[in-house]
Parts: sequence; structure tokens; C-alpha cells
Amino acid sequence: MNKEDGKFKKGVYHTIPETKNISLPINENHIMLGIKVTNEKGIEYPKELPYFVCPKEIKDVFGEEPTELTVFFPSNKREEVFPQAYEKYGSNNALLCQGDGDVSKTAQRLNLENGRWEDVVCPCEHFKKWDPKTKTGGCSKVGHLRFMIPSVSIGTFYQCSPHGTVSIQELNSAFELADKTTGGHWAMIPFRMKRVAKKLKIPGTANMKTHWVVTLEVAASTEEIRRVIAGEILYLGQLKDGVYQLEAPELPLANRAYVAEETDEEEAAREEKIKEAKKAESKEIKEGRAREAQLKKDREEGKGKLKSYKESKTIYKKRVEEEDKILQAISKKAQKAGIDSFEGLVDFALDRGIIKTKLTEHIARRVLATNKDVRDRLLKALEEFPTPKKEMPKKDKEKLFTDLFSLAQKAGFKNWEEIVGEGCRTKISNEEYIFDIPTTIEEAKEMLIDDPERLRKMKEIFKVMAEAIDLG
Repeated sequence: MNKEDGKFKKGVYHTIPETKNISLPINENHIMLGIKVTNEKGIEYPKELPYFVCPKEIKDVFGEEPTELTVFFPSNKREEVFPQAYEKYGSNNALLCQGDGDVSKTAQRLNLENGRWEDVVCPCEHFKKWDPKTKTGGCSKVGHLRFMIPSVSIGTFYQCSPHGTVSIQELNSAFELADKTTGGHWAMIPFRMKRVAKKLKIPGTANMKTHWVVTLEVAASTEEIRRVIAGEILYLGQLKDGVYQLEAPELPLANRAYVAEETDEEEAAREEKIKEAKKAESKEIKEGRAREAQLKKDREEGKGKLKSYKESKTIYKKRVEEEDKILQAISKKAQKAGIDSFEGLVDFALDRGIIKTKLTEHIARRVLATNKDVRDRLLKALEEFPTPKKEMPKKDKEKLFTDLFSLAQKAGFKNWEEIVGEGCRTKISNEEYIFDIPTTIEEAKEMLIDDPERLRKMKEIFKVMAEAIDLG
């Protein structure tokens, strides 16, 4: 830096590299989704609850057992307010391993012997319930939802950490819908965060169990969203009695001596801004008066008359009937294409890029009923989808699996678990594996029946490995 003039340069230094990382001040009292209880044998385990377990300051506003909270997010970026990962923690709640489940990348795991972080494949043998015999397991899918509750505190951020696929998908779907309905501007707009009962299938059985998942939905009108985006208010609910609650305070007298004096240019620019603000305010007042006059005229002509309850009910019923007809038409097209469930229809739309993320059935129905572009593209894709193949006879399936298993045994594989594991490690193309992780044996068999190319690839692998063993 040139110091020939000997003068101090203001505003040159503004960040220290070692301290530039910024994080949200998360309240240490997290919002929990359950509690830990102890059974008769003295074993402690988590118990899910149908309400949010909150710290005292939130209970004072929302009650002892709130099932719904009004929350705000400080950023429009989902990855900042809802990061997600495969995570494993130790007994002291210290993070031991973290990854994203992408087998083409590596996760990071803490080596407890030397304290260094090492690269590992994710998911690994720990992605299951903790097994005290083998000392493996304890890793699960975790999302960390970070938000504000201005009605409790404007300076505090809270965190809620839902586990498992369903709640994380629910929240991702909500953020996707918020992106579409607000144009990607949902920061500082209120959301309703709720606990909602949902019946889920118990893995490996035909039984269902009720779980309380976490959901989000935008709780603001189009006009309210516009005001936040335009910067008219910092967040919804900020105005009280016509006065901004976060109005900048006056500088104390002791500090005013340190305020730099304005130059002539700065003073002229400031006065010009004041004039422009007054013009804009005058224009807004005139437009407001014009709107009021028009509303008065409309009321006199009967245009602004509120609909009766009966009229509103009739309109709502008609809209529901129209949406049902739309969804029934889509369902018929899907059945002709061999898709027999709404979840399968959502997966179909996701595979073809018609929607960008996995949506819950409720949100997917709303999107299809209200978005003509998405609906038309989905119907076109269903028409182009080939007619499903006839079901393969049971005896043919048994022979197919018997032949494949026999070939796998010659290659050194002992059971179907090892066969599926080999398929999860083997690519069928540059970016696609024979089986996804995780895949059950039943799912793998269905994939082999439906896709001859996967079956051919598996046979080819086992044949080559069997020949190599014979040569040895």
C-alpha cells in the first residue's frame, strides 16, 4: 500500500481471515420431536411424540404441547437452512461420521485412535440400527432445520432435527413448492411448521404404523409476500400500530461527535433522495385514493358485494369436482401405462424431469390440479410410455432366479444378500449401477425381471468370475 502521503486510509481492512466463517447463533435448547424413556429392563430408547418438545420461552407463546409453530427462515437457500446428511454420533453426542450417501464420493469418519478425519465410502456398514454385538450401526439420515420465531425472539435461531426419509422428503417438497409459489423469495416469510400423523409401512412386513412427521407450508398471502420481497417490511408481523418495531435508534449524544461531516456532494445527493422519496410517497397517496374511490364505486354498483356462505360453498364444491375430474383422467392414463399407485406416478414424473424433486402425495395432487403446464407434460409422457409387459409366469421367474443363483454360486457367492451387494457395486452404464443403495432382495429380483439388460449384466459378471476361479 502506498503511504507516501502519510494519511490514514479508512475502510481498507474489514475481515480477519481466521474469523471470517459466520454461523447462525443456534439456541442450545433445541426443539425436539420426542423424549427418551426407559423400559422395564432399564434400556433407554427414544419415544416419538405428536407435538414439539420446546424450551420454556416457546411454550410461553405457543402452549405446553404445541403441534404447530409459526417460523421464519433467514435465507432463501434450502442448503443453508436445512442441511442434510448421513450422520453417526457418539455417546457424548459428538459427530463421528458424516456423508451424503453418494457411493461415487467419500464421506468423512473420525478415527478414534489418532483423532484424524478419514475418507470412507457412504453409506457403509454403520447405516442401520446400533448392534451392540458387532459394534456397528447407529448411522441415520438427518436433516437440521434452522429457523427464527420472531414472536418469541428476533435474535435467536432454533433448530429441529428430523430423522429418516419421510420427514426430510416432506420438508424438501415444502421448500420446492415455496420456490415455485414465491419465485424463490421465501426468506422472512412465515411458514406453519406442524406435526402431522402419517401411516407408514413397517419395513419387511405388511403392517402400518402411525408416525408424526414434520411438515411446512407458506402462511402468507401473495400481497404480503410481495411486500417482504419489495423491502417494505423486514418480516411479516413487524408493523405494530403503524410503527416499525425495528426502527433504527438515535445515536447517543456521546457518539455524535464521531460522525463524519457530509461533503457538499453527499448533502446534495441526500436532499435529492428526500425529494424523490416525497414524490414517490405523493404518488402512492394519489394511487391509494384512486383505489379507494374505485372500491367505493364498485360497492355502490354491487361489484364488491361479499358472497354468501351458500354461494362460497357452491363455488368451492364446483372447484373440488373439477380438480377430481382432472386427477381421475390422469389416473386412468397412468393405469394404462402400468402405473398402479400415486407414488409410482410421482416417481415417473421425477424420472422424466417433469418435477424436480420428490413430492408427497398431497402436494403432488395440488400441483397437478392447479398447474396446467406440469399436467400437460405428464399426460404427454404417459401417452408415449410403452404398454406394460405381461406378468411373467411364476415358474418362469423361479427358473430365472435358480439359473442366476447357480451361476453366482460357481462365482463364489453364498446367498442373495451377496448377489445384491455385488449388483450395488457394479455399474450398468457410466452413471448408473445395477442396483441402487439400499435395495432389498425382493426389489432386486423385480428389477431383474423388468430389465433384461440388468439380468444380462449380472450373468456376464458371474460367468467371468466363475471362469477366473476355474482357471485358478
